[in-house]
Amino acid sequence: MRKESGLGDTAFARNRAEPLHRWVPWIAGFSSSFVRSVLETAGDREPGDVLVLDPFVGVGTTLVEAMGRGHDAVGFEINPYAALVCRAKMGCLTHDLGLFRRTLRAFRDWMAGNVGRAPRAQPPREFASRVPFFSPAVERKVLHVLDFIAGLKEDWLRDVFRVALGAVMVGFSNYSYEPSLGRRASAGKDDILDADVAGIVAGKLDEMLGDMAEAQLRAASLGRKPRAAVFADSFLTHHERVGAGTVDFLITSPPYLNNYHYVRNTRPHLFWLGLVEKRSQLAEMERASFGKFWQTVRSGPRIELEAKCGGLAEALEELRSRNPEKGEYGGRGWANYAAAYFNDCLAFCRAARRVMKTGGTAVIVIGNNILQGIEFQTDRLLAELAEGCGFGTVALHSVRTKRTGSSIVRSSVRVGRAAERVELYETAVELRAREAKTA
Repeated sequence: MRKESGLGDTAFARNRAEPLHRWVPWIAGFSSSFVRSVLETAGDREPGDVLVLDPFVGVGTTLVEAMGRGHDAVGFEINPYAALVCRAKMGCLTHDLGLFRRTLRAFRDWMAGNVGRAPRAQPPREFASRVPFFSPAVERKVLHVLDFIAGLKEDWLRDVFRVALGAVMVGFSNYSYEPSLGRRASAGKDDILDADVAGIVAGKLDEMLGDMAEAQLRAASLGRKPRAAVFADSFLTHHERVGAGTVDFLITSPPYLNNYHYVRNTRPHLFWLGLVEKRSQLAEMERASFGKFWQTVRSGPRIELEAKCGGLAEALEELRSRNPEKGEYGGRGWANYAAAYFNDCLAFCRAARRVMKTGGTAVIVIGNNILQGIEFQTDRLLAELAEGCGFGTVALHSVRTKRTGSSIVRSSVRVGRAAERVELYETAVELRAREAKTA
């Protein structure tokens, strides 16, 4: 059922020059053009008649595009940093831009006037890294930024300033994303001993101010201000916050079966922006995350598969038998991870059908993956699970393929020989909510 898509490339990199979307780089996001192509199927329906949902909203691509068309939107995001970014974007239609401009001028004056003074803020107590995250001169300036933010009276201004700092902080740290967060030295780069922190943060705020002004003008031309809500919770356990049978479009991309550790890769943002204070909060987030993480479930008791669909149980048993000499680091640990992942896929499909209108459209971007040399066609399996929960499969749209070099296939996740060469791909699974069966 896979076919070439007219929906466009999903890669988030396409957002880097687009207003609002460009505020924060987000490796796990998808492109605004992809979301627009899905929403175009709404045709001439009145904006106030459409509700758009993203259960894994990230930094808000789906919600921004929905609001840009005048649609009401709702999202769920368990990561507090991503939820902060999304909330700031959703509120931009009501922000007082005159106050924003005055506050930005005050920020520049504050940073210039505090050169040489000791900051009041302190580095987060329970944040630790292999080398100092910031060099001493940079850290001092970051703490002055945090002092300024702490003195702001309006919640939305604090959010916007924290988003700006979060967007640029890795850039003047001793770490980088290549592709996951790691030391600059490991990527062959020198540490950053000093930086114009005030200028960099102010530059990002200038960009955000311009984007807000443009968004407010666009909303004025639509004749209505769309309503939006962002819940900093798991959709799987809090989906009742969305009324049953109310959603017209569900557009999302859940975590893939690749053990990409979203919590770890935003750990500096979570601590330095004051979104968490204790390491135990990270552990709680990991346990509540969709699909969990291999590190969370590898050593626990065997996780039984609830998600029954063609060939999955057999594939998991094969996975469980791989590399037994490695214990939890072999197939046994990865089978636990895969079982937890597909059980969450089933829970997601059930929750999604509860909130969808009959006839509503769900488009879910997902990719295949390789665990210990075994390919899991997650798109096909997800579609089959969804059909058992009251959806019909419209199509599996091929939207992207990825390079599969030896560094990918032989990673700790995928170690093992696949029976044949496997191409990694992404698919937009298009579903339609069927009418509920009556007894």
